[in-house]
Amino acid sequence: MWTVVGTKMSEGPMISPVMIMCPKTARAVSTAIEVESSVFRKLPKVAARMHCPACGEEHVWSTDSAWLLGGPRLVCEFPETVVA
Repeated sequence: MWTVVGTKMSEGPMISPVMIMCPKTARAVSTAIEVESSVFRKLPKVAARMHCPACGEEHVWSTDSAWLLGGPRLVCEFPETVVA
């Protein structure tokens, strides 16, 4: 089951860091990119690389696996469940 979390409302456009989940530590980390939500939704679905501050390794990510800090995002309530 998927749930929307982090639905904080604000006035006007807000610039937020683009976040990903470190696959090694399961911690949310910043990609060092900051954008408005309207721009984030229009970003192409291409692979990007980043040096992870949580584990020190390089990760490949795309907007499919990223979210804006403070913005709504889908989280799996049953992370160990495999979706076929």
